[in-house]
Amino acid sequence: MGDRWRLLLGERQILWGKNEFPSRLMTIFQEEDKRMDADWVERVDRLNSIPEGQGAPSELEALTAWDDGDEYSIERFGYRTTVGTVLARLRLMGFTPEASRQSMAEIRRSELKRDGQPEDVLLVSPARGVRGTPHQMSCEQVIDAGLAAHIKACGRYGLDAELLDIVEMNCLDELEFYFEDDDEPRFLLAALLHGQDLQSTVTMDLSDLLAADYCSSDEELSAQALRELSFMTASTGPVIVITEGKFDAQVIPRALRLVRPEIAGYFKFWDLETTKAAGGTDQVVKNMRSFAAAGVMNRVIGILDNDTAGRHAEKQLASTSLPDHYAVCRLPDLDYAQSYPTLGPSGASSDDVTGRACSVEFYFGQDCLHGPDGKPVPVRWKSHIGPMNDYQGELANKPYVQERIKEMLREAEEGEKPLGSEWDPMRRLAETLISLAEPEPQ
Repeated sequence: MGDRWRLLLGERQILWGKNEFPSRLMTIFQEEDKRMDADWVERVDRLNSIPEGQGAPSELEALTAWDDGDEYSIERFGYRTTVGTVLARLRLMGFTPEASRQSMAEIRRSELKRDGQPEDVLLVSPARGVRGTPHQMSCEQVIDAGLAAHIKACGRYGLDAELLDIVEMNCLDELEFYFEDDDEPRFLLAALLHGQDLQSTVTMDLSDLLAADYCSSDEELSAQALRELSFMTASTGPVIVITEGKFDAQVIPRALRLVRPEIAGYFKFWDLETTKAAGGTDQVVKNMRSFAAAGVMNRVIGILDNDTAGRHAEKQLASTSLPDHYAVCRLPDLDYAQSYPTLGPSGASSDDVTGRACSVEFYFGQDCLHGPDGKPVPVRWKSHIGPMNDYQGELANKPYVQERIKEMLREAEEGEKPLGSEWDPMRRLAETLISLAEPEPQ
């Protein structure tokens, strides 16, 4: 029967294949989604490590009689997450349920037009080769009914067409191409998951493939799939995020893993520490332009501080012709920045520092901004930026605030403190990144 993989929606096997590794579908999972029967997997790995021609120990002989039809032989090794998480990841890779279904309907409409057939009629036939009778259905209705019919007919071990009525069967037949074409299964999966319960599980069962030695249990299969496909398409590669400084590149990814762990792995932050690259708004502008000139196909997002220099850099990039899959944003506005302690030539005051002094240190809640005296660390007005006709501000004791942020991150990562409202600014930044990474609706 071949060595199979199975993708299940709840208990329904909705997609499957054999004698190959489902690399593209594996990009919807992360390594934390891996599930396994540890005892069974350990024995399979031992069996697969035995050199060819050498007999298996008696305790492993039962595994050599592998039966991929045995109900106990499935879901012993694979990956599992929720529909909601899969949809979020698919959107980041450029596959949305709405766009997939719309594209299917448009393709059907163009084929009917080419053949001189009316767009709103489905020819319902009781069997292949038998002339059908007209049934009033729009292209969108045919696609929706066909996708729903597939889900309905799928059981734990495959598809049972006897569960469908004649109209459902004909609608499903109209989608035959998409189920036979394995070039991009994520396109079909996005359409199939439309309207499904977001808490339902999506499971990739790789038990057969593990037993057949296509892989080993300790391989990071989801990460490997991303690496294998990243050079083929920008939709698979990570979203590159360029920040102003080393501290930004250190703390934002950690915060993202805390507030949106299910999608954090799809963003790759420019590593200023390892690469020894210079920071600052000028470098964000230069890097964005350089990436565009070099033809980097990944989606690229530049994050600028919400300060005067950031506004200036944003203005410079707005006048630059960047590819559609490039985007720039400033850190979001904060309520508590509208009236914040400042220090200037005229002494202490309270000013709105939004768009004038809000660096990343402002985005971990107000407690982190408190100095050794328990009061907010003030912003000190510094250089005047001519093109913006405004002053640039900076926290007077930034190193102290940074150490408080590092401690806040450590406590959250080790589970010492729950993620309260102080994480709301980072939640907003995460939503901004996700929004910019998703493709524009057609």
